[in-house]
Amino acid sequence: MDISQNEAILNPEQHKYGDIHALPHSPDLSIYIPMIGINYCAPTYKNIREKADITVLGFVINGHGEIQVNSEKHRLGRGDVFILRKDSRHEVTALSDSSEPWTYYWYNLHGNSLPLLETFHLLHTSYIPDAGIGHLFLKGLDAAKHRAEGTDLQSFSILTCTEIMMALQQAIKQAADYYSPVMSRMKLFLDQLVGETFRSEEFALHMGLSFRQLNRIFKQHTGITIYQYVLTRKMDIAKMMLQDTEMPVGDIAFHLGYDDPQYFSNLFKQKAGMSPTAYRKLNERSAD
Repeated sequence: MDISQNEAILNPEQHKYGDIHALPHSPDLSIYIPMIGINYCAPTYKNIREKADITVLGFVINGHGEIQVNSEKHRLGRGDVFILRKDSRHEVTALSDSSEPWTYYWYNLHGNSLPLLETFHLLHTSYIPDAGIGHLFLKGLDAAKHRAEGTDLQSFSILTCTEIMMALQQAIKQAADYYSPVMSRMKLFLDQLVGETFRSEEFALHMGLSFRQLNRIFKQHTGITIYQYVLTRKMDIAKMMLQDTEMPVGDIAFHLGYDDPQYFSNLFKQKAGMSPTAYRKLNERSAD
């Protein structure tokens, strides 16, 4: 299925138009891309997913918009990339103060996309400014549009998506190294902390700055606090372990640095809206 429109001017009642390309896929694939496309958004455009069952990769071509993933919010412009990860609340909004329609390429990823994001250290990244990789998004879109004979579009699109993630990982590393060596060191330390209890005093001592200073730098770069980052990372890994392993909840808690399984369960329920056991059962049913 291809849906294409070529209007020169957006009708505010339309909210958006653009090319949408549906890709053939096998239902037994653990991860696949069912659709890719381009959106031309009216100032009235808003899209909300309360608990998304997909991950979305997007590249901004023109205009300005705003994305929100759970509590993290960013304003985006030309050249920026956004990642709306599965199992989170997504909100995408066109900004009416933009002089041109907010336009962006997008890939929808279905299936077990979170481990793929984790592989490239993108699981907790929602916004990459001035990424300069529009050509990679366009490559997948062009392949879907022209459908060259003998091309496995699904495999090609997954490879292109992987190439995009590799480029984003490199862009984040270069930006961190250029803008803030402190930020780079913080991320390195925190990403290795999954199985341990986070202690702000030890972290500040290791970094050689006050925790207040570190928290301010971290929030400037990511939009969230250090504690929110650590907690979100632990909860997302807990979700993956509940879905992909049969490890008892108490063992998962211990693996993530929580000595008290009940405390972990209460924390998980507070963040996920259900207990670890209920989350596991729900996802077992979804996989059937």
